[in-house]
Amino acid sequence: MKSQAMGSVSAVLSSLPDGAAVTGGATQSMLDMGVVSAGGARRPNVHVRQRQDGLIVTTGFGLTIQDPAQHLQTAAVMACIAFPQEPYTLWVDGVMLTTTPQIIEGQARPGPARVHRLEILVPNTATEKTPQLHNSIIFQVIPN
Repeated sequence: MKSQAMGSVSAVLSSLPDGAAVTGGATQSMLDMGVVSAGGARRPNVHVRQRQDGLIVTTGFGLTIQDPAQHLQTAAVMACIAFPQEPYTLWVDGVMLTTTPQIIEGQARPGPARVHRLEILVPNTATEKTPQLHNSIIFQVIPN
């Protein structure tokens, strides 16, 4: 996940008490969910549940919209993945991510961190030989 300031408005990722740890700085943050298997996850606050088509790996994270100039009333928060990575599917708050930005939240206000949920489908077709999931989720904040 990446945070990048454009102008005075920015999106900043943060850890939640019930989410995986977010590390990094103001311009780039990482959410490391670690190794998972049908037996569960090795990191705290990363949850694994089985579905008929594979495993769903879930964790929470915080997203804060910052507006130091205090000109922003609300903004649309959009997210996309940097590149497709088969066979995995990613969702933020139930919205499937593609390389085209999708609206995650239409009327977000600046201020305290808002709780969001990342879900990743690891299909049954994934094996030890399947590459690890290394992708970026790009968040955009567009004033409205």
